[in-house]
Amino acid sequence: MLIRLARLTDVPAIYHLITQATQRGKILKRSLKEIEKAAHHFWVVEEQNKIIACCALEIYNKKLAEIRSLVVEVKEQKKGLATHLLNHCLKEAKKKKILEILAITDRINLFKRLGFSEQLHGQKPLFLRTRAK
Repeated sequence: MLIRLARLTDVPAIYHLITQATQRGKILKRSLKEIEKAAHHFWVVEEQNKIIACCALEIYNKKLAEIRSLVVEVKEQKKGLATHLLNHCLKEAKKKKILEILAITDRINLFKRLGFSEQLHGQKPLFLRTRAK
């Protein structure tokens, strides 16, 4: 298993993983063009020359980064790949001295095991729905 920064040649595989997860209702849809633009934010897990997981670490500034599009291929799940990939992204953020990392997820326990909490001291996320689903 190799965790590495994504290359432009990985974009189709990343798009495929994200599209599958979107169809299962797990993550937000991202277009091929959007992934191409954000490819430099993605980390991938490669095994036997195949991309089997991906995650974006989008750094907005020195204060804030976001974990996005964490996907592990279905048949590769339950092997700890998401944890390895997240730990790698967290190490990268720490190296770059990012103060806070945001993740919007339904995998709350996974993120809590890695030190995330539902709110920072004195801060709460606020949401506003502007249209019906």
